Amino acid sequence: MANFKVLFIILIASCVLGCIEQEENQFFIDLSSDETKQFHYRDIHDVTLTLSNLTKSIDESGFSPIFNGSFSLENEQHGPFESAWVAFTINVLVGEKPIASIQRAGVLQNHKMDTQFQVNLPKFGIKSRQVDIQVAPIAWMPSYPLYISEK
Repeated sequence: MANFKVLFIILIASCVLGCIEQEENQFFIDLSSDETKQFHYRDIHDVTLTLSNLTKSIDESGFSPIFNGSFSLENEQHGPFESAWVAFTINVLVGEKPIASIQRAGVLQNHKMDTQFQVNLPKFGIKSRQVDIQVAPIAWMPSYPLYISEK
């Protein structure tokens, strides 16, 4: 009979523990219950990278002009994620006309990442100051929001 009482107490305790409110969600602040299916991440999951050291050059020595560009992305807040996988899009424009859109992904190590790219230009005579580079965020691993600002 004593064993039955212990088993009964354990059974009741496990039922009560199952009804206790679980700790709050670790990833989201708010999960909507409506049809929009929207959610908001906690602030720790927001990463803002700063675009800096943008260099532009044009090589017209071949049959087609080639634009060479490079820049750095850095997490200046130096948050808890020293290394992260980031994905972004590089848009290359001459004047207002887009000439290329390149999707890149890489590893941010020690809160910093350097990126280099090349694009064929549509004609000779374009100056590097006429080429505009826009970097648009896609996400960072594991699919949290990513923001990129310019210095």
